[in-house]
Amino acid sequence: MDYEEYVRSTDQANRLIESRKFTEAVEALSRLVLSDLSDIDKSTVCINLAVLHDRLGKTDDALAWYDRGIGYEQVYCRYDVTEKKAQYLSQVGRTRDAIPLYEALLKQPYLSEAEKVRVRKQIQFLLGKSTAEWK
Repeated sequence: MDYEEYVRSTDQANRLIESRKFTEAVEALSRLVLSDLSDIDKSTVCINLAVLHDRLGKTDDALAWYDRGIGYEQVYCRYDVTEKKAQYLSQVGRTRDAIPLYEALLKQPYLSEAEKVRVRKQIQFLLGKSTAEWK
């Protein structure tokens, strides 16, 4: 897929989202994932699909799209989708499920020291949040 076609497709999906036509936007973005788009771009599309499924009230489908995006990005030592999934889990009240994702990131050799500090701070924040939820 050439870049212009990718931009046109994402613009079309964005217009559908702005019109609150989420199901149609899901269909448009799903076609991108099935195309010959680069894996990194597919991982970004998976994030968008996860967000759309959340808006549709389909938490399990949203999590499945995050997992699919993680599959695309891990090969390239990327972790944007992984972090977005952890944030989403925390947002939907599943803080205890988010923490292991961050802990797994800390074990990766491709994180810079600054990124490790940021991830550790996020873990501490979530641990505090979890403790408050348990009380």
